[in-house]
Amino acid sequence: MRKHGASFVGEARGRALGDAMAWSYTYHLTWTCYGQWLRGDVRGYVEDGCNEPGTPYAWGDAQGHNADANRMAETACWLTDAQRRVAEEAIGEACVFRRWSLLAVNVQPDHVHTVLEAPEVDGKRARRILKDRATRVLRQVGGSRRRWWTEGGKVDAIRSEARLREVVEYVRNRQPFKRVGR
Repeated sequence: MRKHGASFVGEARGRALGDAMAWSYTYHLTWTCYGQWLRGDVRGYVEDGCNEPGTPYAWGDAQGHNADANRMAETACWLTDAQRRVAEEAIGEACVFRRWSLLAVNVQPDHVHTVLEAPEVDGKRARRILKDRATRVLRQVGGSRRRWWTEGGKVDAIRSEARLREVVEYVRNRQPFKRVGR
């Protein structure tokens, strides 16, 4: 399997700077673990339909937070270090299988970041494929949860080399928990 955590910024497939077609499939995908970042979360939260890049977080909705928490089908998911490693490997395997370039990945206990090139699909579909693969592998290794992830997540299309470098650095180095992958 291809290593996917080191320095892949220079490995972007055949892209010429300024080539709009090539940039049209480079994404920063983010999603949260089930039950994390509910409405009213003290860290701020993304309101439905308001997840465009640059949109500020919403704050202070204790009533919404309690309502969401009471509707949950199971407890919130907090990934262990072992589960984080399994999820990261599954994401890497899915990218290798589909011949996508995984430029960065960081599985945190409560959310996941990936930066990738996925030429034949849009970002939402790529995110769904990665979430599905991670779910399957987590269940195979003994995870008893029904729900590992929240619905949806964020898709940020990357359109420049400068933005790509910034996002890769953010995913690799500016997350609250140290990366557990290789």
